[in-house]
Amino acid sequence: MSGLIFRALADESEFPLFDTINAPLPTNGVGVRSRTFKDLAADGDYRPEWVWIAQRGDEVVARASFWGRPEFDHPMSLDYFDFDTVENGAALLKAAYAALVGPGYTHPMGYERPEYNLFLPPEWKGLPEAEARIAAAEKAGLEFHVERLNLRWEPEYGLPPRSTRLTFTEAADDALLLGLLEHILEGSLDAWDRKELLSRDVKDVAAEGLQQVADMPGGRDRWRLAYDADGELVGMVMPTHNGSSATIGYIGVDSRHRGHGYAYDLLAEAMHIFADEGQPFITDNTDVGNFPMAAIFDRIGYKVTGKRMIFT
Repeated sequence: MSGLIFRALADESEFPLFDTINAPLPTNGVGVRSRTFKDLAADGDYRPEWVWIAQRGDEVVARASFWGRPEFDHPMSLDYFDFDTVENGAALLKAAYAALVGPGYTHPMGYERPEYNLFLPPEWKGLPEAEARIAAAEKAGLEFHVERLNLRWEPEYGLPPRSTRLTFTEAADDALLLGLLEHILEGSLDAWDRKELLSRDVKDVAAEGLQQVADMPGGRDRWRLAYDADGELVGMVMPTHNGSSATIGYIGVDSRHRGHGYAYDLLAEAMHIFADEGQPFITDNTDVGNFPMAAIFDRIGYKVTGKRMIFT
């Protein structure tokens, strides 16, 4: 690590430096992004001050790119992260986080610093590239939060039939949505929900979750409430768009109505909404440990495209 300089890029003219890294880049789907850094940077997805490199002389031996929405003052996630050695990678992260995370740092998910999203193939355990990135993140002080399944559905996989036992209406009443969300959060298997509920009131968690989905580029016109044959409100689904693809912003069943498989009906309704729009595909994810939801995605026709580990 002797002689290394850790720094952010000075301006956009230095973006090409990011791809000159002298280190083995991951294979086997480890850390793979859908688009290259060069293309993302050209589209304005990265700010020079949020892109960090470790240099020995003119040689780049480690790199880390942080991302945040254009309207954000602080980065929210760490995307690309590559290095020649675990020690150099960890040292770069320590320097970058120290510079980017100050007393006024804010994150839309409530994290104390940008989360590291490590994209992985479905069967990643034992891959040296994966193990090295996990080791570097932990050595830099990041903590494992959750492992998630990355999922995708395309029309050619087959569209499930619409529910005949539930009735759907547009979800326009925020008070009704918030009350339902509070019941959905009871017994939630979602790692983020469970973490937040340990220290925060359920009303606050529900309000924040609703706002996060409302702020997504897809808007809220597709959101639906679901009622059973007795007219009881049993759940909701929030189909939206994340800027890259159609996606389910949130889906949940009232804790008092679980055990009937309603999540399948909710998901099917969202898929029909997207299909009617002509959306070419849907991408979603769920926690590996959320076995019921993972099983529903599988049964309804989604395919697992990979996994994602999140460190905070």
